[in-house]
Amino acid sequence: MATLTAKPHLKHLLHASASGDLPKEDIIYALICEFLLQHKVPHDRFLLFPQISLRWKPNQPSDLRAEIADFGIGNVSLQKPYFKLRVGAEAKRSVHEVMRTLPPPSTIEDNEDVKAAFHLAFFQGEDQAKAVIKGGVAHSAAIQYLIFIGPYWTPVTYGPFTPIQLEIRTHKPSDSGDFVESLRAARRLARTPARRTLYLLGTQESEVQLEYIFSTTDAAAEPLRNEAKAYTCMFTQLHGSTTPIQRIEQKLHH
Repeated sequence: MATLTAKPHLKHLLHASASGDLPKEDIIYALICEFLLQHKVPHDRFLLFPQISLRWKPNQPSDLRAEIADFGIGNVSLQKPYFKLRVGAEAKRSVHEVMRTLPPPSTIEDNEDVKAAFHLAFFQGEDQAKAVIKGGVAHSAAIQYLIFIGPYWTPVTYGPFTPIQLEIRTHKPSDSGDFVESLRAARRLARTPARRTLYLLGTQESEVQLEYIFSTTDAAAEPLRNEAKAYTCMFTQLHGSTTPIQRIEQKLHH
């Protein structure tokens, strides 16, 4: 088993998520949330957007196709597009036979089932990243992503993409896409899964790597955080600093 350095309740959650005969994605979502929130310091650093819907054709309202990212990590604004994503995340349930005892990440990186699981999740995340970038909700033409298979994860960066690449979905191909680029995407999906460097939630290596990823996006998100800090609520401006109960009492006395 890997050496876990997380707080006791997080270690408990890790082992609980790996228990049972068939770990489910909803339990993995709760696990991921708890570990991501450990990096939400200060409290206004970012928000978690669960199951965020991203329009595939944001400029064509009649096209209802969308990509659903399991998590978006970002900040909100009062200006369009009203939120910006710093990091995205795609999560799938564990490869239970391999991961149930929480082995060190390096010992399972060459496992064929593990490589195949990350391979498929990578392309699903890539389609989501294209929707993020086309929708103008990324801070640049590329975005960092966290790909989870159970409590194990790997960081990837998607983009920049060419205009033609942005129109092609690899995980859910469409006949309307560019033919040549569609063939290239199909070949990428069919190729032998690659070995990836993996991290395990709850280990020191994972904590350091997650903090590094979030820290690299702090500067881009600073204007949105400053906007939030400087915000003055119109309700307060109209009614002053009194509470609703105090205003009712004032009316009664008059």
